[in-house]
Amino acid sequence: MRYVLFGTGDYYKRYSRWFAEREVAAILDNDVNKQGTILDGYLVIAPADVTKLEYDAIVILSFYVTEMRKQLVELGVPGNVIFHFYDLHELFQKEAALSLTKKIQTKSILLLSHDLTLGGPALALYHAAVLLKNAGYEVVYGSMLDGSLRSKLEDSLIPVIIDVRLQICTMKELTWTNKYDLVICNTINYHVFLSERNEDMQVIWWLHDSPFFYEGIKADRLNSISTKNMKILSVGPVPRNAVEKYKPDVPISDLIYGVSNDV
Repeated sequence: MRYVLFGTGDYYKRYSRWFAEREVAAILDNDVNKQGTILDGYLVIAPADVTKLEYDAIVILSFYVTEMRKQLVELGVPGNVIFHFYDLHELFQKEAALSLTKKIQTKSILLLSHDLTLGGPALALYHAAVLLKNAGYEVVYGSMLDGSLRSKLEDSLIPVIIDVRLQICTMKELTWTNKYDLVICNTINYHVFLSERNEDMQVIWWLHDSPFFYEGIKADRLNSISTKNMKILSVGPVPRNAVEKYKPDVPISDLIYGVSNDV
């Protein structure tokens, strides 16, 4: 939450410590000699200038609460965002609840690619990562191998994890992958990884591969992969037809992708 404090006197000195680690937009004071000065790193401004600020709550640090509240309301401040220093327990409880709600609502998503080349599957997953990040999700991009796509991910402020063990280890063995709300695995390369996993985790398996890439994979391993809490997606009929030979009873939806020319 972002706060505005009202008052720079004795009660500011008594209670300002509670805002040292919080975001304070400014301090209001009616004393013209204090306006325009800096107090504890905060700009002191006239109460009338509060209309220029963005904030979630105004805290009155004075016993002249009735007069100061009336002044704020007359300036157009909604009464429900005005608090007294005696309200700090209630206010900080509200802040904690909002923080928890935001944390719960912000889902973390791990997107796993077989490499970081500029090939179609990795680029499709990259564009999916950018879209998810812009939608407000916490996004991490993992890969079996490094490559030139890393720079585009870093430019997009998307964290990258390279772990070569993704080539041969299962999800249960790579415990670092189990902390996310959703894991998106890209291509058939993740069939070993998905062969042993925590079935309570949500997984999307996004397939791009033609039947050629299934040669050499043990059919019983593919058949045994649990689809509990897993959604299988295909970029079109070719990958869908390939995997349906092994999972004929599992619904497979199409997720067609487009890759920007700006690669």
